[in-house]
Amino acid sequence: MCGRYVSPDEAAIERAFHIGRRNSNPFPRRFNVSPSMEVPFLWRDAGVLVLATGRWGLIPHWWTRRELPRFTHNARIEEASQKPMWRDAMRRARCLVPAEGWYEWRESDRQPYYIRRADGKLVCFAGLMSFCKKPGAENEIATCAIVTTAAAGAIAQVHHRMPLALSDDAQEQWLSGGDAVLSREFAFYPVRKTVNNSRAEGPELVEPLAKA
Repeated sequence: MCGRYVSPDEAAIERAFHIGRRNSNPFPRRFNVSPSMEVPFLWRDAGVLVLATGRWGLIPHWWTRRELPRFTHNARIEEASQKPMWRDAMRRARCLVPAEGWYEWRESDRQPYYIRRADGKLVCFAGLMSFCKKPGAENEIATCAIVTTAAAGAIAQVHHRMPLALSDDAQEQWLSGGDAVLSREFAFYPVRKTVNNSRAEGPELVEPLAKA
């Protein structure tokens, strides 16, 4: 699963994906992003890679209930093509969710770990997106979900699931409707349990602990 992650600032995303400035009010780096927050994502609009922001927690375009769907921040890759919640987005509304890394909690004792690319570059999660109207609202909003898969390699020692972190070569393939290819070069280490509090924020959250 992926319930918390570190989001890069707008300038870091623009540099990594070679895109121009989106607006004059760039979003900041955040160290403890949680579901329902506004997050950055990348999608292709008429063939052009566009940086946007949206609610982390997908609301499908056909949703009409006043009560919002629950637990839609993650979409299991094994189910995304069949389940009504995900299948339209899986077919024609894919996106990329950039991150510096993410947190997982060791299943045996709930010790949090921070996981990032071994080379220090931005992670790119496979994502699904939707433009929809909240019940009773006038304007459309953007929403997204992070696709998850079975944990690969040593990460499985921490948790049995992980976000589908795409290899560099697979990012365009994902956006074009192709199969996802998981990157496998990650570093991970235990961090302070301060991150358990969704209101906690700051670079100290990703500092490694000496022991866990």
